[in-house]
Amino acid sequence: MKKTFSLFTCALLGLSLIGSTVHAAPYTVKQGDTLWKIATANSITVQQLTNLNPSVASMLYPGQVIQIPDDPNTYYVQPNDTFWKISVKFGITTSSLIQANPHIANPNILNVGDKLHIPVRPANYRNGTFPLKPGTYQPYTNNYAEVRTWSPSGEEIRAHEGVDIFAAKGTPVYSVLDGTIVNYGWNQYGGWRLTVKVDDSTTFYYAHLSGYAQGMKMGGTVKKGQLIGYVGNTGYGPEGTEGMFDTHLHFGIYKTNVSPWKTVDPYAYLNWWELQQ
Repeated sequence: MKKTFSLFTCALLGLSLIGSTVHAAPYTVKQGDTLWKIATANSITVQQLTNLNPSVASMLYPGQVIQIPDDPNTYYVQPNDTFWKISVKFGITTSSLIQANPHIANPNILNVGDKLHIPVRPANYRNGTFPLKPGTYQPYTNNYAEVRTWSPSGEEIRAHEGVDIFAAKGTPVYSVLDGTIVNYGWNQYGGWRLTVKVDDSTTFYYAHLSGYAQGMKMGGTVKKGQLIGYVGNTGYGPEGTEGMFDTHLHFGIYKTNVSPWKTVDPYAYLNWWELQQ
């Protein structure tokens, strides 16, 4: 198998395998916890969690203390705080703040010291819609820039250029924003994919589709919320290849005013659009 390395990919691999404990915080394992459950709750992958806790086996036990990333967007409730006051302070909507903190059973009651997650308000594309409907997909983590090794010519270390949202095959996929289709059809990496130009410098990328919605074509236009295709597991091979990985939507963002196109981490955008549903 062919292996291609560069300073960037080696550094990337090192970061992926080693992880960072600079912003780690202790967490006490509760009854029913699993590595997957804890990782998902903290928007990281199981691999990242085990990187922080190399001595932890796959079996956890209540009372065990492990390390989890300390959310830099954390706020602790102060006296006289309300969701409305906090949302004004951070320039976000009250509904977005409430939805980002489902562990608060009654939004009308906040206790001093309650830990809240403050959702990141993206600079652009805030009016987008999440590409999958509520209840049709699994909780997702930020696997942008994780190491990937498949290539048409053999094993080649590269960075993952999007975020994967796992869902059943055939789950409808919707356009996040209005735009024009600039890439359509088969791609050896992304399988059946659509690339939609949403402004003069940005495209949104939907990959591994099992099929397209009616009317999708090169140069065609789509509207925000329009059905564009269906979740699948196509790609990683010649046209028609599928089943090389679990079914999911790969969503990516690219800046097109540079050459080659530059990827953008879409995770904060996806989080924001999800909260607006």
